[in-house]
Amino acid sequence: MKSKATLLLFFLVITISYGQEKSNINSSNYYDHYVDFPSMKKKGIQGKSITTNWLRLDEVIPVIMEELKRSGHKEIAEKILININNEQAIIVTVYSKKSKFGFLYIEGHTENPNKEHRIDRTQKKSTGVEYTYWKESPTGEFVAVKIEKLPKNILVLNENCYWYQYTDNPTDQKKLITKEDAYRILKEDIKSYLSKK
Repeated sequence: MKSKATLLLFFLVITISYGQEKSNINSSNYYDHYVDFPSMKKKGIQGKSITTNWLRLDEVIPVIMEELKRSGHKEIAEKILININNEQAIIVTVYSKKSKFGFLYIEGHTENPNKEHRIDRTQKKSTGVEYTYWKESPTGEFVAVKIEKLPKNILVLNENCYWYQYTDNPTDQKKLITKEDAYRILKEDIKSYLSKK
């Protein structure tokens, strides 16, 4: 009986330690937990290979909508066409018609996460956000439309920043940024934006 109690206490301590370690992961430090292939064994990863993936548009829309609702915004819709000027318009990922602001989730990512992406991929010091999308012309050609400055009521989230990793060994998840971590960081970023509105 004593050995069972000791074993239970051991697992409880490990679980609490793991929970505390994971709860310390946030938007300012999660890039420190990125594991590339050459450093897998050094970091104690047991899987044969490591996969990095990103939160996709259809996964983030419900999260953005829920966070807007929680913060009291109303008339929330997804994929709303907003005019930037007389010649340009964009489809905003989630928009509150009543509050007249929304979030644009820029899709696409680089091969390997890099801490600099938190800023460089979403804004420029002089012009604000730079966003390029492709539009079909009347002749059937696709042309790039570059918007160098989005309106201040359009807040930017970038797919490139919401990554997670996994291997074929489930025990590795204790040491990696998980999909749940990526969702938590996304929510943290949304709340940070909303607190400044």
